Amino acid sequence: MERNKNFLVVDDDPYIIKSLKRQFQHLDYHFFTANSGLEAMAIMDQHDIGVIMSDMNMPGIDGFSLCACIKKKKPDIVQIILTGNPSLNNAIDAINRLQLFGYFTKPWNNDELNHVISRAFDYHHLIVENKHLQALTQDQNVRLKKINVSLEEKVRERTFLLEEALTAGILMLAKAAEEKDQETGDHINRIMTLTSELCHTLDLSPEESAQIASFSRIHDVGKIHIPDHILNKPGKLDEKEWDIMKHHTLAGERIISNLSFYRIAREIARSHHENWDGSGYPDGLSGLDIPVSARIVSVADVYDALTHKRPYKKAWSKEDALSEMKNMGGKKFDTAILNAFLEKVCCENF
Repeated sequence: MERNKNFLVVDDDPYIIKSLKRQFQHLDYHFFTANSGLEAMAIMDQHDIGVIMSDMNMPGIDGFSLCACIKKKKPDIVQIILTGNPSLNNAIDAINRLQLFGYFTKPWNNDELNHVISRAFDYHHLIVENKHLQALTQDQNVRLKKINVSLEEKVRERTFLLEEALTAGILMLAKAAEEKDQETGDHINRIMTLTSELCHTLDLSPEESAQIASFSRIHDVGKIHIPDHILNKPGKLDEKEWDIMKHHTLAGERIISNLSFYRIAREIARSHHENWDGSGYPDGLSGLDIPVSARIVSVADVYDALTHKRPYKKAWSKEDALSEMKNMGGKKFDTAILNAFLEKVCCENF
């Protein structure tokens, strides 16, 4: 299936249009421009647009209204917002409600923007191909039963890729939250590796293991709401600061979409600081009432926090960290999960 290369940029600033034309002129896109929402809609009526990047603040139809209109009339178009007036609340609302693929601020990084535009066209191709395969599957008759089996497998594969792509918007916020912490830039990737290994050790299904490991990366997405002076405080937090810090679990759950696909992500964000003995937060859950996904991520999170430098502590040795964690079995941690982790870590170089 031929890939769509039609790229529409909407901005009322001619200098922005000119700059983007210059940036993308060497790439294999069919470049269209509009200086208003109305002009953009007219172009989309005449051409099969694959990806649109729109300014947020424009006279007449603003960027969000344009995106909402496109989502209703032409839902296959992949949408990106480019704005000079960034707002975290607007970003979260747009990604969740309008399912935007990207949210960039002016001035932008050329390499990052090129990469996201390329991925946006890949995502559009997946959407179109997935619909095409679904249509073919529905139209098959008995004589094409064997082909149907193959097509259904391809549909499942494309659906998984689409779900993975949907995660990218939330993951962007997770990385933004981690960047606020001066010492934990690679924290989310280490957590994913530890969580994945632990899930396999516990013999969870491949599907559940993959979801828990992937969504472990956004366990602390709520920290994007925590002030920098609290996140990076070199000493112990006072009571008021600690109450604010604990709020990141609830904030994280709110940020993540309510779609059923994100159920495990919401469990992890809300409950990864719950303790086996009921002394954790935010709900004081205990034992098996704590979702297994959160119990697993809790172990990985504590180990990584202990063995890496933080603003308020030096990095512990592997031996000291494991010794401390052993004392937390049945208190902070599910003993079965902790023992599986200790066995895995003792045998391998983490």
